[in-house]
Amino acid sequence: MIFEGHAMQGQQPAFVNGVEVTPAYFRLLSIPLMRGRLFTDFDTDKAPPVAVINQAMARIYWPGEDPIGKRVKLSPSAAEWYTVVGIVADARTESLATSSVPQLYASIYQRRAKHLAIFARGRFEAASIARQIREQVQGVNPALPVFGAETLSDAVSASLALRRFSMQLIALFAGTALLLAGLGIYGVISYMVTERTHEIGVRLALGSARGGIVAMVLRQGLRLAAAGGLAGLAASLVVSRVMTGLLYGVRATDPVSFGAVTLVLTIVAVMACYLPARRAVRVDPIVALRG
Repeated sequence: MIFEGHAMQGQQPAFVNGVEVTPAYFRLLSIPLMRGRLFTDFDTDKAPPVAVINQAMARIYWPGEDPIGKRVKLSPSAAEWYTVVGIVADARTESLATSSVPQLYASIYQRRAKHLAIFARGRFEAASIARQIREQVQGVNPALPVFGAETLSDAVSASLALRRFSMQLIALFAGTALLLAGLGIYGVISYMVTERTHEIGVRLALGSARGGIVAMVLRQGLRLAAAGGLAGLAASLVVSRVMTGLLYGVRATDPVSFGAVTLVLTIVAVMACYLPARRAVRVDPIVALRG
């Protein structure tokens, strides 16, 4: 792409994603107009060529300037200059990973396209979409081939297949890690409490209340769990940055996920303290002292 007034100076032309659309495209996909105007039915091959760009293209190629009225050539060999008449919001038309990709839209009434993608919005029976679209298109020209009909949800699902597999694999490892962490916490804390059976027997022999002893053991265990939880959260925040590129629709630092894992491990720690302590305080003090 060539920009009017920008000297090339031996540089390669800028590469921008381009697509030919009808005037109804932006309304159909709910892409809002930010400035200027959209295409109309009067933007035909008889009218001066016009283009609509997204905010990312305006921000990258005209920083601090007003792109409305600027002219571009779609290729170095092109003879016509296209005038920018509108700016629309960024949309994830190429990838769900990012919406900030420079995009230029040209009117299909001013540029011929070899392949057309037809978007239909409404109430359809999924099984009959392909047939209905084919009938409409071939009603205009029976020689036109129509193929690849799918719903938007199917297209999105297919584009997320690799990410979904990656996240399922990560979820499997995360579940295994959570199970091992829970077993480890329970085993360590339970062993520490069991080793204090003699001490608990002494406290019982001296008149300490059984409930007070259980509360003391729980406090000490929860302090260890809190320290480990804080260290784990700090490490998770660092590691989560690596996973940002694999996530869509959720933040890498999702508070619900962190809170749920912390809650599960805290419950495991409480049970690891409570169950052995309860068994220890039920033992006869003489038996505990002998042990």
